[in-house]
Amino acid sequence: MHAYPGALHMHTHFSDGSGSVEDLAIAARDAGLRWIIITDHDDLRAKAWEGWLHDVLVIAGYEITPPRNHFLVLGIDRLVDHHLPPQAFIDEVYAAGGSGIIAHPDERVKNDFKEIYRWDDWGIDGPRNRDGRSVGLEVWNIMSDWGEHLTPRTKELLYFFPRLGISGPTPETLAWWDRLNMAGRRTYGVGGVDAHAFIRQAPWGRVAVFPYRWMFGTLTNYILLPDRLPADPRAATRTILDALAAGHSYFVNRLDGDCPALTFHAARGAERWHPGDDASLKGGPLTFVADTGRDAELHLIYNGRILARGIQILRHSVMYPGVYRLEGYRRGMPWLYTNPVYVRS
Repeated sequence: MHAYPGALHMHTHFSDGSGSVEDLAIAARDAGLRWIIITDHDDLRAKAWEGWLHDVLVIAGYEITPPRNHFLVLGIDRLVDHHLPPQAFIDEVYAAGGSGIIAHPDERVKNDFKEIYRWDDWGIDGPRNRDGRSVGLEVWNIMSDWGEHLTPRTKELLYFFPRLGISGPTPETLAWWDRLNMAGRRTYGVGGVDAHAFIRQAPWGRVAVFPYRWMFGTLTNYILLPDRLPADPRAATRTILDALAAGHSYFVNRLDGDCPALTFHAARGAERWHPGDDASLKGGPLTFVADTGRDAELHLIYNGRILARGIQILRHSVMYPGVYRLEGYRRGMPWLYTNPVYVRS
């Protein structure tokens, strides 16, 4: 499998970011990324720059942004009315041939940096008629996570030491993700940077909170492909979006170390099933194999509960159907999350 690092959920000066599309592409290249998905607020002007730019594949979607209930839209060339209620705008996106990702679903804190942009009704989790199509869930949004910890007393401390304001996905978001997949409502998880490079006035002058280059070194999504990414920009874009929708990915907080060559699959003999795949127990038990290549505490999650643990390497045989995914922790902090392998009876 070939792993292609990228980032999603980011904003240019076409909405409330401070940089151009070219600025984002250069920052992504310097951070070692191969693809980015720009999601300006209710704006598609970034589409004019889609394709390879500074050796980075630029993909342009957009973010539907009512006062709450934000939704990242992928794969369509027109805007959907953000005044529609959430179920209606999701249905319209999917009816137009697009797909989407529920953004920062569990925000709870309002402060002078941000409002509360949570997903209000967790009973709405995709189009009314899925027809086998998947929906994304932003399991971890790094900017939202940081903003949730911000207070008037801590804002300077957290600006200079941002890692102190990052705690990982909320337990409620992880539990919702697992419940959806256990119920057969195929939902792939992603990590979003929500990069804006906001310019703010500080006592010592104007500062960026946080620069694009820094943001692109945080939550990184690795797309897993059996073949190399096509050189043709349209084919490459379709490949990335299809792999995301299929759950062929995992994400890592690179502030705590990179993991570009993760091993995580179910195996039986010479057969392998990777994140997003459906495996069958018809031929006998499966063995889950994981190796991060570096010191980390690994948890094999089965139907939302820890089934097995390991340090850097994990092997565990299973004989029951369900939803299996991997979590990794470094120095006690959330670090790595894979999409599930779906084991059928």
